[in-house]
Amino acid sequence: MKVLNYTYILLLLAAFVSCKKLEEKPASLFTTDQFYKTKEDAIAAVNSIYNGALNNGGLTMYNRLIHLGVEIMSDDAIAGQRVTNADVRSIAVLNHSTTNDRIDELWKEHYTAINRANIAIDRIPLIDMDPTLRDRLVNEAKFLRGLLYFNLVRLWGEVPLVLHEVTSLDNSSIHVAKSPVEAVYTQVINDLTDAEKLPPVMGGADAGRATGGAAKSILAKVYLTRKEWEKAAAKSLEVINGPYGYDLFEDYADVFRAETKNGKEHIFSAQFKSFVNGQGNRLASSATPVGIPGIAAAGTDEPLLPSTYALYTANDKRRDVTFFTQIVSPTNGKLYKFDPKFFKYFDPSTITNPTESPRNVPVIRFAEVLLIYAEAVNEATGPGGAYEAINRVRKRAGLDPLSGLDQSSFREAVYLERRLELMFEFQRWFDLIRTKRMISALHAVGKTNASEKHYLHPIPQREIDLNPKLEQNDLWK
Repeated sequence: MKVLNYTYILLLLAAFVSCKKLEEKPASLFTTDQFYKTKEDAIAAVNSIYNGALNNGGLTMYNRLIHLGVEIMSDDAIAGQRVTNADVRSIAVLNHSTTNDRIDELWKEHYTAINRANIAIDRIPLIDMDPTLRDRLVNEAKFLRGLLYFNLVRLWGEVPLVLHEVTSLDNSSIHVAKSPVEAVYTQVINDLTDAEKLPPVMGGADAGRATGGAAKSILAKVYLTRKEWEKAAAKSLEVINGPYGYDLFEDYADVFRAETKNGKEHIFSAQFKSFVNGQGNRLASSATPVGIPGIAAAGTDEPLLPSTYALYTANDKRRDVTFFTQIVSPTNGKLYKFDPKFFKYFDPSTITNPTESPRNVPVIRFAEVLLIYAEAVNEATGPGGAYEAINRVRKRAGLDPLSGLDQSSFREAVYLERRLELMFEFQRWFDLIRTKRMISALHAVGKTNASEKHYLHPIPQREIDLNPKLEQNDLWK
């Protein structure tokens, strides 16, 4: 990990605080001692973590990068003919190497945001400010750090566990070895447990920030990933029965509409605006059909695998929200039809430039918590107490309720329901990994390069070159 980036991050953070103007003299430069003095500084510090981890409109973590580094590796999508980046094409067929630029960028984006979280967690407690707001901001930073390390440990296994601001450029400080998986998970759980103290609801100008319900929901997912079934069931039930007001939208399309963002089903989402200061959601551009007048076709393209659209029955209400097969040109008014394209983040208000989509990307939502509960209960005690949760999700989709299944059949039903409900929400790859079905699932759709080594990403070679204490994952050596 290149910890020298701290200096760069601090300069960016100083620039981020628009209320402070710099004069052209050395005394005007912000240092960490000068910056972390006021409530406004503390808020700006935590906002910089959100912007680094979630809410940035460029090729950042939840705006195409995790899609390129995770989603197109799965059995749902493949790189299309318009993809010119060789590294993207190689990821899609699991033929990537330790120097793949998207894998490298995904690693760097996580650690850049973690660096910002560490500084906030160390510095904000020292600021003389309202203690309630101070504690809230620290716990928001812990929530984000916990989420980031949860991603890292699932993608790479053992990773450097850096928990404090680095203030020295000494090699002993900036060269960090990998920590055991169990140590990383312990920290993830500690951070999310602290973040459970966050307010149950954030409204108004704070809508979209981390809440106690978001911390509990991600924590339930951590326990599910670790196969701690009783803990996963108990924690998800706290969310279901808690004081958060979560519920399913009656209309599945409302989960993704810009007009209903941060609504009752949205527990935590990456926030996007219609390209305000580069804050647009670029995911829709990948699905833009070619050759339709008035619609700017993107230079990249991740088409669905033929089997993906066919997973949905004709009466599943999610199918025509998840995909579209026709569109009216804004230029000539003609109807154009095409093979199924991914639709969830394509916004009609920005049809002439899909990269300006204002639609949010769910990180976790109430439907997934219901499915976490159903899966955990089934694994712990069988399906008897799990039907109500999964059937709530199926009812909204217009599907018949499940009943009379044994534990194995119910398990497969939950796996399928997760795939249908959460399509292209960055869940499929993680599900294939945690359930140990990655190789067979990918081979079934023709991605025959998939092998044991792909259960983990390779450590970026660039990071190993910079950090002599960092070792490559075994099967990638």
